[in-house]
Amino acid sequence: MNRIMNKKKIRTKLSSFSGGIWRAIGFFLLAPLIYTIYSYFANTGNTDNLQYLETYINDSEIVQIELPLNREKIERKYVANYRVQHNNLVYYFTVSFYDAKIKKYIAICMFEGIDFFNQEKRDGDLGAARIKSYFNPGNIFLVHVNKTQLHDSKYGTKGNPVPVFWYKFISGSVEKQIKKDNMPYNRSTKSIPYFDVQDNLTTEEYKLFVAEYLIRILNKEELKRLYENKVHIDS
Repeated sequence: MNRIMNKKKIRTKLSSFSGGIWRAIGFFLLAPLIYTIYSYFANTGNTDNLQYLETYINDSEIVQIELPLNREKIERKYVANYRVQHNNLVYYFTVSFYDAKIKKYIAICMFEGIDFFNQEKRDGDLGAARIKSYFNPGNIFLVHVNKTQLHDSKYGTKGNPVPVFWYKFISGSVEKQIKKDNMPYNRSTKSIPYFDVQDNLTTEEYKLFVAEYLIRILNKEELKRLYENKVHIDS
């Protein structure tokens, strides 16, 4: 009888021990794997919207805009933030105002955390530098604007401004400072490549910003409403 009881106790202990092993395996091996898989899909955004990328870009034109002289009429706003692959944090930032020539509210769309002077080392965030230095009253820019959104009655209000994307800084005051002595940057005295490249956006940077806007900010239903069957899919 005692032997039978001992065998039952041993089986119970082994069963408990075995269950503990599997729980440990689940915690230390499976949970991180599940999290990694979830993070990958969660952090890539709505990539289905990339089928509209070429259509959106080809349907855009370059226009000149001028920030209001009254600083209070320029609204700077961090709209959202999200994680991308490798768990890096990205901020979506807009500068909104009423454009007297276009006769609509517009929003310059900027991203902090995806565009770097040294892309490999993620050093020198160009988006953050532009946000900090360029948006002063009276400054003049060339921007990309999507023609369908520009002429759509749904866009152009203060609550839903027309999105535009930086192309080139034309003129105005820029607050660039050299960190060592906090002196304003003067290109005619000393050229610093990190500062020099901030005035203009390359074609690759523009495409990167539009891609982020499409997969993170503009929802699929709105893209369908704007373009319906006018879709180009990259091969």
